[in-house]
Amino acid sequence: MQLRYLLLSAMAIYIFLWVSQLAGFRTSYHPKDTHFDFSSPLAAPLRDNDKPTVLVLTLVRNHEGWGKNRSFLDFIQLVQSLDYPPSNLHLGVLVSDPQEYDTLSKIVHQWDSQPFFPKVRILLRGKDVGIAREDRKQDHVQRERRRLIARLRNYLLYSTLQDEEAVLWIDSDVTHIPSDVLGRMVDSGKDIITTAATYGPGGGFLDLNAWSGERIQPNEEQMKVVEAGGVFVPGPSRVQFTHELSQEFGELDSVGGMVLFVRAEVHREGVAFTTNYVIGTGWHHEGYDGIETEGLCYVAKFLGYKCWGMPHAIAVHSTD
Repeated sequence: MQLRYLLLSAMAIYIFLWVSQLAGFRTSYHPKDTHFDFSSPLAAPLRDNDKPTVLVLTLVRNHEGWGKNRSFLDFIQLVQSLDYPPSNLHLGVLVSDPQEYDTLSKIVHQWDSQPFFPKVRILLRGKDVGIAREDRKQDHVQRERRRLIARLRNYLLYSTLQDEEAVLWIDSDVTHIPSDVLGRMVDSGKDIITTAATYGPGGGFLDLNAWSGERIQPNEEQMKVVEAGGVFVPGPSRVQFTHELSQEFGELDSVGGMVLFVRAEVHREGVAFTTNYVIGTGWHHEGYDGIETEGLCYVAKFLGYKCWGMPHAIAVHSTD
């Protein structure tokens, strides 16, 4: 009798797993992270073989991370507004809040018959340095804040990138991207590209991490503070920001991550988001500049890759 129950239980588990695979869903649990996968066989025949497959990636802390009065569904609409074959777009989202992770997973779970993307991976990574959203621009929190963002970006990248040919990073609280931007990025053949960005429609330009030129360097006394683990606030000396360039594509020394295109080959060769200030670093101390997206181009140039800005392509950031 016990053997019969064991066999029935094993069959039930097998059937459950088989049905789950047919539906395209898989949820994995681990003490430190969780992920939810969705894939749709319906989209495979629709793929445009003349266009590269692009992996769209974003980080979001919690429901507030999408911007004021916005949600995951608004982000989906933003991606869908791009003039690019939807069957060639895959999606990866890393969430830090368990409740928002559950919300996103439930939304994606309902795509069985009409998927928005052929492949989706939602990851829960509960790392947080406890910085409130309204304090995220304060100078004294930038090192730990951007270190965490770099770690999460890299974790998301390494956990999602498969056979895609390019990666498009979009900040979760971006509200508008010109519809032709992705197509122009792909067709350019360039390695790493970012757009200009404004704070709200018609607002001031932001994302000042994207620049070409020279940055402020610490003097001798300031460098001693850096070597002792103290704070030095890096900033522009003589630079041009993306929106100040004149060409369709202008070369940059650093990029921001608000809307950032990277050929997948570049990422695969080790060009990722630096988790410490790499400029001025030593064996026993961190440097004073070049963290996260700003370190991306620094690493890339030693491998022969270049970074570019699109001054006439203007993304819009949420105003909250």
